[in-house]
Amino acid sequence: MRSPQPHAAAHLFRSTLARWIVCGLVVLALAGLYAATLQTHISGSFSETSPQNVLYNEYIKDVAEIQVALNLWGTIHHTGYPLFAILGNLFTLPLRALGVEPAAAASLVATAWGAVLLGGFALLVWRLTGRVALAVISAALLGTARSIWLHHVIAEVYSMSLAITVLLLLVALWPAPWTGAWSARRRLLWLALLGGIGVAHHRAVAFVAPGLILAVGPALWRERPPWRRTAMQAVGLALLGFLPYVYLLLRAWQGSAWVYGEPGTLRGLWVEFSGKEADRLVKLPADAGELADNLAGVWDILLHELSLPGLLAGLACLLLAVTVAPQRRAARIVALSAAGPTLFAALYHTAVLPQAVLMPTVLALVFAAAVTAGWLAALQPRAAVLAPLALALWATGLAGWHYGTIRALVGERTGLEVIARLERLPRDGRPALMLPWGPRYAAASYARLVTGEYADLLVVDHKADYRALLAEGYQLYTEPETFYTYPPPWPSAYGASSDWWQERLGALSVTSAAPGYVRLLTVPDLAAPGESLGEPLVYGITRRAAWLTCDAAHIYLHALWSADRRPEGDPSIFVHLTGDVPAPDPPNADTRHPVYGLYPFAQMSPGQLVRDDFTLPRLPDMTQVRFGLYEQTGAGFANYGETALPVAECQPVAWEALSE
Repeated sequence: MRSPQPHAAAHLFRSTLARWIVCGLVVLALAGLYAATLQTHISGSFSETSPQNVLYNEYIKDVAEIQVALNLWGTIHHTGYPLFAILGNLFTLPLRALGVEPAAAASLVATAWGAVLLGGFALLVWRLTGRVALAVISAALLGTARSIWLHHVIAEVYSMSLAITVLLLLVALWPAPWTGAWSARRRLLWLALLGGIGVAHHRAVAFVAPGLILAVGPALWRERPPWRRTAMQAVGLALLGFLPYVYLLLRAWQGSAWVYGEPGTLRGLWVEFSGKEADRLVKLPADAGELADNLAGVWDILLHELSLPGLLAGLACLLLAVTVAPQRRAARIVALSAAGPTLFAALYHTAVLPQAVLMPTVLALVFAAAVTAGWLAALQPRAAVLAPLALALWATGLAGWHYGTIRALVGERTGLEVIARLERLPRDGRPALMLPWGPRYAAASYARLVTGEYADLLVVDHKADYRALLAEGYQLYTEPETFYTYPPPWPSAYGASSDWWQERLGALSVTSAAPGYVRLLTVPDLAAPGESLGEPLVYGITRRAAWLTCDAAHIYLHALWSADRRPEGDPSIFVHLTGDVPAPDPPNADTRHPVYGLYPFAQMSPGQLVRDDFTLPRLPDMTQVRFGLYEQTGAGFANYGETALPVAECQPVAWEALSE
């Protein structure tokens, strides 16, 4: 046999080298995107009162909790995700020893699972098409779909779910020459082991089972193994995946600082395992109209994942891949594996984050595009260049389209703001900060338990025994936002009244403790008998004191209200930042009621002292803060007790002094 001519060998070398250079550049580009969007600080949540941020909240509402759990050997909300927690803590441990921020280390856990996912996907496409550059580019395309990209740069569980799905497809579809002596029975047992691990991690992994059955079922039937023994072995291997649930029990018994729910009891463990807390979300459409809305929601999600041209191209490629492409059997298996998640998202649209449930569907569409591109490349030499180029342009377009959204999600600063505000909390007693379980609670706990910045501060959630804490001498505080979740026992700006606080405290009175904090009291703070209550304003309301503090960015007005009798009216409060001459539309911090709109004047008892804090921006040419009470009358507005405080006399802020 004649050896290749030197110029032919050089051309072959250059061609192979070029392919690997392309692969390297694609990997570096994707790695750069992920590095630029990796969440490196504690996550938060967008304002719950902003409807446009509902989707954003759904994406990131659990991230802070997971960031804490992966650095404390903690446990996570239902269904527990114990293997993810175990492997995640093992992963973050050396990273933290190297000086990586704990929050960033938790995000890198998801990135590592993303590498498994995208690497496995590229390997599968390569083995099926024989085209390495096409495989790597198609993996990058998958990695720039919005939800997949996001779940590779935040601490969430879904990257592990999809990685396990890809490993299952690798076992099911790996070309026979590369599996050696792997019989259908052996594939089945491996699928049982990986499938058990996957379903134990996240139940949605079970939805890919139809495709896996199609992959091994016919060969298994032809092979006819010893059915009883094979079935018992498969069941045993699948059940092994659930062994990590012992972790939840052990961590609860060991008194871990971060435990969700009550997994230390059999009932509590079952609640975590079964996800019973989410039962209210698992419901079928009530009628055809609701089903149509769900289907429209599925379409809209896929549209935002892949773009309209991309989605239409993916669907066209899927049709070609399952009908005429040489790899149509593999395409049918992947498509059937995606059918279950798609159907679930259509029928139970609110049960689980639908964007995450539909990630296998996105994978199937990208896989179909890759298989079709490989087929066209084999038919037409020009397509060998044009098909990968088209996928690369698609991925580039998605990267540009999704970058701003991903940056907004990972850069959300609510968690950092929660931590920064902890400096203001009074430290003249034993402070205990109550926050409902969620992103704010997790952020405060991160500063206390993970970084140790506020190790002296007790942080408790909505299940704590508040009476016991007060009996032990703790001073109980919370944020105003808490009252959106648990309204006070009187009508306020936070909505209708509720009995939640009375059931836990017996009685409730509130006052501001510092800007952004409410102090919870069971007995109102009263002036001493005979003590002056201050300047009378209206309806028996008095102003006892008022002063300003400031920092580089803000001016803080602090007012102390009182009452010489139970007020018979309920005026509002105006707080305006003005120049020497009042402006017609000044920056303001007006509220309907004192204490962040929480505590109507009409609730005050005779002699009660109620502190109020207001935050204004520090602006040039604004020289005074004017404030007082007002109410609307038939003739317009009536102001009571208007007072002006000069900004020049504000005291530099010292948060420890704000409780004085």
